[in-house]
Amino acid sequence: MPKTINRMQKEEFEQLLEKFVAETINAEELAIFLSELKNGDHQFELETAITKRLEQKDLPDYSDKEKLEETFREAMATADMNGINTKIIHLRRRIRYTRLAAAAVILIMMVTVVYYSFTGKNNGPVIALKSAADQPVNDIPPGSNKAILTLADGSTIILDSANVGTLSQQGAANVIKLNSGRLAYETVNKKAGEIVYNTIATPKGGTYEIVLPDETKVWLNALSSLRFPTSFTGKERQVEITGEAYFEVAKNKAMPFKVMANNVETEVLGTHFNIMAYGDEELIKTTLIEGRVKVNSHGKSVLLSPDQQARLTRNNSDLQVTNDIDADAEIAWKTGSFNFNDADIATVMRQLSRWYDVEVTYSGSVPTDRFTGKMSRYKSLSKVLKVLELSDVHFKIEGKKIIVAS
Repeated sequence: MPKTINRMQKEEFEQLLEKFVAETINAEELAIFLSELKNGDHQFELETAITKRLEQKDLPDYSDKEKLEETFREAMATADMNGINTKIIHLRRRIRYTRLAAAAVILIMMVTVVYYSFTGKNNGPVIALKSAADQPVNDIPPGSNKAILTLADGSTIILDSANVGTLSQQGAANVIKLNSGRLAYETVNKKAGEIVYNTIATPKGGTYEIVLPDETKVWLNALSSLRFPTSFTGKERQVEITGEAYFEVAKNKAMPFKVMANNVETEVLGTHFNIMAYGDEELIKTTLIEGRVKVNSHGKSVLLSPDQQARLTRNNSDLQVTNDIDADAEIAWKTGSFNFNDADIATVMRQLSRWYDVEVTYSGSVPTDRFTGKMSRYKSLSKVLKVLELSDVHFKIEGKKIIVAS
């Protein structure tokens, strides 16, 4: 029986931290996040995240050392978070008074404010750190963890509102929603009859993580689906996807893992890779991050090494391998970012449409501007559009519609 790991994984903590800083964290996630801060297991991830945010210039800069010292003292004077204080002091000693220290202060103050509000010392839970008056009236929040699970009998479970714990038994496995919010399949009876299939699907504005019966981890991007058996038997493990998914495949040399996406089959033994196969995209792309995979389509096969990508052009079924890729950009969605590299406006808007659940229309001719840059996926839509408007493109939000104009 697969071992259930209770300690939060690094990726899960980073996702919660990103949501916390972006002010999109919900009450359940906030409780988990604060608990993880208290247990002290994620100091490295916290420091790494601070450094990353500085590189992205997502946090304000404090160049006045005296002001920084005063701010830090104020934060420390008000913070008493059942042991978090000592961890903050330790963090302070390990860093100099640079922009890194400034960023640490900002994060610490944010944690302090939310902690006291959440524990009832400030009249109940306060999730957003900004008042409603600070937000644009006509704005759209970012996507979040939400998906629908369809069981073998056709019944459905809305995962984002489902309680933590066992949700169902499907074939040989228990279906469990973990404290972190992700879905897991735990094999309990390897002799439990025929193989049954489940499907997990994210809507627009949704993303979700699932752990399959073999302990393979799958992240689904917005407007995507994964169909899979509730237990793996026989000579291979095979699943089907639509949309986009990132895989961390558990190694099993005796049972290769295959992913079907439209007319593309990706075969692996144990590796990390991303498949993008949206119906409105010209290319179906398989990007290898770690290990080796074989990609098959229309009678042609290619082998990929890390940082290579297989591309199938839909209109002519041409399968090619390219080395000229930015792997971090290809999987930026999984780590909570938009990362555009000379992308045209149509490519950018397709991503925004899926993540913010909006319709995109163009007023007049389609702008020819191209975009390069990285920003958080957990910003509100208006903030993302404001950055894009640094070019000559203009946007207007009308309800659930974005109007693009030159």
